[in-house]
Order: sequence, then C-alpha cells, then structure tokens
Amino acid sequence: METKVLIADDHSIVRMGLSAILNKLQVKHVDEVSNCAQLMQQLQAETYTHLILDIILPDGNSLEIIENINNLYPNISILIHSMQPIEVYGKILKKYKIHSYLYKGVSEHEINYHLESFIKGVTMNFSKVIENDENPFSTLAVRELEVLHYLLNGYRTKEISTMLGLKMNTISTIKSVIFDKVKAESFTHLLQLAHVHQISY
Repeated sequence: METKVLIADDHSIVRMGLSAILNKLQVKHVDEVSNCAQLMQQLQAETYTHLILDIILPDGNSLEIIENINNLYPNISILIHSMQPIEVYGKILKKYKIHSYLYKGVSEHEINYHLESFIKGVTMNFSKVIENDENPFSTLAVRELEVLHYLLNGYRTKEISTMLGLKMNTISTIKSVIFDKVKAESFTHLLQLAHVHQISY
C-alpha cells in the first residue's frame, strides 16, 4: 500500500519542513492542513496511512478529536509533533494508542530519525519518558487538559461549556480540579506555572 501522509499544523514553515524531509524519505504523497476542521474534512476525503498532528491548533486542542479519529480511521498511524512536554501528554497519548511523539525543539538529526522510524512503523515506547513527578500538569486527565487549553487562552466558563458541549457547573468543577492538582492559587499563578513548565496554548 502506498504511504500517504497528512500533516496537521498551523505553521506553514513547519509543514513545509516536514514535507521536505518526507520527500527525502521517498514519501511521494503528502498533504497539509492547518486546523481541526480541515483535518477532519481531509481524512473523510482521502485515505491516509500516517498522520502527523500538532496538539494545539487554531480552532481547538486536537485531544478533542483524537478519539474520534481512532474510531473512524483505526488503521492510521499517528505521530504527535508538538512543543508540549511529553511528560504531560505522554500517558494520554499512550491511552489513545498514538504511535510516536516528536518534540519540536529537537535537532534536525533527531527529527529525521523519528520521522523515518515513524514511516517504517517503529512504535515509540512512552514508558520511560512520561515519568516526571516534578511537572504538576502531568497529573491532569484528558478533559482537564482540554479545559486548561481554553482557560489559558482567556475563555470564560460559559464559553468553554459551549465549545466542549458540557454544562457550566461541570466546567466549574473541572476548573477547580485543575487549580487543585497544579496547586495554582490564582489565574495569574496558573499562567506562571504553565510558562515555567512549558505548557504552550
């Protein structure tokens, strides 16, 4: 079967770079999208063997659609390419059977190595890289990370409840859990903690 790769990232320079590396790896079919809505439309329009996916996209957090992607396209291999810390998202990605994770800050050599391994079907072992008790955000569950994304972007409870299709009191409860887990004393403190622990939003 021909290798077909879809790249979902909101930065054109990143998509161009990944496409260039994939072309060197003899991958002839590479398509690009820049947000969640385009991603779902493209997956419906064409069959892909591999998906390279950023976590934070302009119209939402891709965690909100990964489970849906797994259910609709169970044969697609997924690599997460992100600035988000692996210790925060590793357990969740493992739960969703994500095949690999590539941090955007690594060297060109490492990018080439990980992309080649991904295309060849080498599955990453998350067990050794997700254990980090020093990062308080690593204790957050999937839904809590989704709410955190909107919180850090300045959305209010009512707006978040509308976007995630949840009741306002549910969002309020999740917000309280987030503050409790990361030991944030205020919203400003939450922003500071996110910055210290390299949580991009």
